[in-house]
Amino acid sequence: MLALLGIIFSVTHGVLSDWTPVEKDLAMPLDLTQNSLKVRTDSLHGRIRWMTGSESTRNVGKMTIFLSSRGRMRYMIEGCTFPPQRFTVEPVIPADSEVLIWKFIKTETSLVVYCNEVEVLNYLFADSTRPYCHLAWDGAENSGLIVFSRKDSASIYYDYESLE
Repeated sequence: MLALLGIIFSVTHGVLSDWTPVEKDLAMPLDLTQNSLKVRTDSLHGRIRWMTGSESTRNVGKMTIFLSSRGRMRYMIEGCTFPPQRFTVEPVIPADSEVLIWKFIKTETSLVVYCNEVEVLNYLFADSTRPYCHLAWDGAENSGLIVFSRKDSASIYYDYESLE
């Protein structure tokens, strides 16, 4: 009950006014060529895992970020990176909070990730040595839907922002 009151308080005071609770394994229309995906996490542990695709293609891009309280996090862009690669976000983690706001921007050539408004990753699909990276991520045809995986244990809310 207290958690529900906290959400109501936050919503009425503008903190979560545009945020939507994450529902796992539910396809939501969101074109990543026209919008960025924003994800809020309330913990420094767990994983963010979402997929993008369309109803007309079998090739699906999957993005996973493995969270770590020390700021040394790992990411995996399925079809492009394996094993998971490391990156550091220590400077953007506030000392007094575990709330992180992630923003994902997909272009035809890259996937850019921000944490608390600081760019932490700019992955160029052409840099991948894996042969199927471009099929899952390159181009606009794989950008009509977003799905948060049931393996996602960190995403609490999501939102989007127009890139235009």
